[in-house]
Amino acid sequence: NSLGHAKDRSNGSGIMSGVLAFANSTVQWLAVQPSVAKPLVYVASFELVQEFSLQLRGQREVPPELLIQVLLSVLLAYLIGLLLFPKVRLATWATWYFWVSGDKKTRKPSPNQVDFKAPRCKRMKVVFIRHGESEWNAVFNKGSKLTMPFRLVRALISEAFMFFNQTDSLFIDSPLSNVGIDQAVELLTFLAAQPAGCIRPDMCKLPVSQLHQTDIVAIMRGDAGKSYIVSSILRRAISTGLMSLSPRLLKTDPDVDQVFLMTSLQEISRNIDTLTLTPAHTLPTIPAMEAASKSTGELMRHFYRTRLDRLYSTGNKTLKQKAIKRQEQFTKWVFDQDGVDLIIVLGHSLWFREFFRSYLPKATTHVAKTTKIVNCGVVAFDLYRDSQVEQIDPDSISEIYGGFEVKGSKKKR
Repeated sequence: NSLGHAKDRSNGSGIMSGVLAFANSTVQWLAVQPSVAKPLVYVASFELVQEFSLQLRGQREVPPELLIQVLLSVLLAYLIGLLLFPKVRLATWATWYFWVSGDKKTRKPSPNQVDFKAPRCKRMKVVFIRHGESEWNAVFNKGSKLTMPFRLVRALISEAFMFFNQTDSLFIDSPLSNVGIDQAVELLTFLAAQPAGCIRPDMCKLPVSQLHQTDIVAIMRGDAGKSYIVSSILRRAISTGLMSLSPRLLKTDPDVDQVFLMTSLQEISRNIDTLTLTPAHTLPTIPAMEAASKSTGELMRHFYRTRLDRLYSTGNKTLKQKAIKRQEQFTKWVFDQDGVDLIIVLGHSLWFREFFRSYLPKATTHVAKTTKIVNCGVVAFDLYRDSQVEQIDPDSISEIYGGFEVKGSKKKR
């Protein structure tokens, strides 16, 4: 037996030596090929490469064979990561999507003016709620540009520690930051503090243009009428809605009042933060920071388990699912709903702005076409359909909370 094991080890060692010898000879052969050697010499001439070699090897000169070995090692590590880690596959798709996507192609506004008072017109009240500040916003869209590199390095370090957690990330499907969570709580407080609205049962059927702010809030809270909650499949939008509408969700039947997750509401952008970590028709995982919260963690974990409907969650937007297609999918769904007084949409700044641009009358110069809704801002409006033309009544747009972003010291209306 001992002789047999020794022989097996000897055979294994021989095979390994043969493989290494073959690999070494292949590297040597590649290094002398003109089509390979020329770019290698060019790369080896970079000051950064030579300095790196000096620090690691004590020599500035970088042989072509060494460069090939390094490149092949990196390629092998990448292929292993691609095979073992979903996050690596998603990052690869995100890179490809960034370069080839045409996601910003949106619907052009109709040149025809809809008669909002025509009997044949269908109408739906819609409320947009933008998510709170995300970790991506905190790094790239907040604070001084001079300190942005420091914020980025800190975020990259945090992301590195999360590498083996395939259901969480700061950059992919970026979650709410601490500020964003506070903003959602502030919105919750505002909604809960509003007085009773829709004191007459028939008021729920009236358009936004004929309702007071408190009437809209009453329907949002589930105090009056019938409303549906729909959300982007990205976690920052989901968490904002679950938090800010938690008083409603605590009193309504979980089997009846669900948050419908929709790929059609996924943000319009090529950036990696607009891609979800969650596969199609799968419940998302609550971000770790929100789950660990002592004050709201248990509640949010409960809502993530019991209040999300994944029927319309078809996974990440594809190259064919440009913004125009997602806009049309959403508006079709809206007008397929019968007996509903209000649709509450949990989503994103660019998606909302582009929706206003696409569905407001072409001649309208409303601020909604050019300015984002603030984080956790709430805006209501009436959406009409006349035959196959959908249009927003510009006079119905109402800033319920936060509204549109302020430019300078004056708020644009």
